[in-house]
Amino acid sequence: MTHPFYIPTQLTALLLLSFSLVAPRSAVAATQWQTISPNVQFLEQQRALRFYDSNQVLIEGDKCALMFDASGDFAAVEATVKQLKSTLKTPLCYLVASHFHDDHLLGMAILQHHFPDAQLIVHQQLATEFSQLQQTYTNKLDSYEKSIELSLQRLAQQPEAQQQHWQNKLNLAKQRLLRWRQYQLQPPQTYVVDSLTIELGNYPVTINAHQAHTNGDLTLSAENHRILVGADVVDWLPYPGHGNFNNWLKILTQLHSDQRIKIILPGHGSVLKRDDLQQPLNFLHAIQQHVTNYPEQDLVQLQQSFNQQFAKDYQVDEIARKAYPLFLEAGLKRVKQSK
Repeated sequence: MTHPFYIPTQLTALLLLSFSLVAPRSAVAATQWQTISPNVQFLEQQRALRFYDSNQVLIEGDKCALMFDASGDFAAVEATVKQLKSTLKTPLCYLVASHFHDDHLLGMAILQHHFPDAQLIVHQQLATEFSQLQQTYTNKLDSYEKSIELSLQRLAQQPEAQQQHWQNKLNLAKQRLLRWRQYQLQPPQTYVVDSLTIELGNYPVTINAHQAHTNGDLTLSAENHRILVGADVVDWLPYPGHGNFNNWLKILTQLHSDQRIKIILPGHGSVLKRDDLQQPLNFLHAIQQHVTNYPEQDLVQLQQSFNQQFAKDYQVDEIARKAYPLFLEAGLKRVKQSK
């Protein structure tokens, strides 16, 4: 249960990872808090991180607040916690995990520690598998520890003037890591089978269960369906490695035709409009149809023969040039295996 896209393990990346463990405002610097409506805040990851980490959505009614998803950067979550504690006018009553991928779920351990009364809500399917996720959380901390150790080993390669600077940061990283090892992912109190409406205080929201991007997705609608919190189900460039293509295409088609929807908050990337859903619809349909049309081709051949227009549409910067071929390969593989 890991996200498909990884930061390289060269020394620079390791040092940056270690820095993220100690920088108290790394998330605030990286995350843009955007006011969508008087009740809704969109926490968008900076563009350079849009395939590494997830967006979050904070919704606050007159009586309760709800946080949809949690960053996979635990230092970022701690920075968010600090901001929440200084700005929330109501208790944080609910935490919603849109699906099982690390960058949406594992940071819940930090939120649960700081807001122990908040109820965790997940898809019914995820609830049945939740016991496995504590090990996933532990594994991520183990990877952080290895990164710190390797950075310490290679510290001597850095200019002498910088060594003490990084030594101090890595020491702080170890302290933070020890703290995170004391946290636990607490089991969900509520799971969604079909739909669930929650009253936050003159502000009802409806959480809907799907099997699309994964076998256990949640989306949320607010303000009479005007705002859709769609997570990775609605991403402009969707990751289809765990997807149920038939269901996903059906759901996207329904959302695309729903005239009530005005604002879409995706799991990755910027705010979307309803018409923007045509792009992921086209991409997923093209993947499915391409595998069907060329059953004799292997994955390499399928990638090479795939419609190049999508590469032009998606590969708009360096991070997208890295992500797109990985996402395409994952989708082609998923469909081919399902045949």
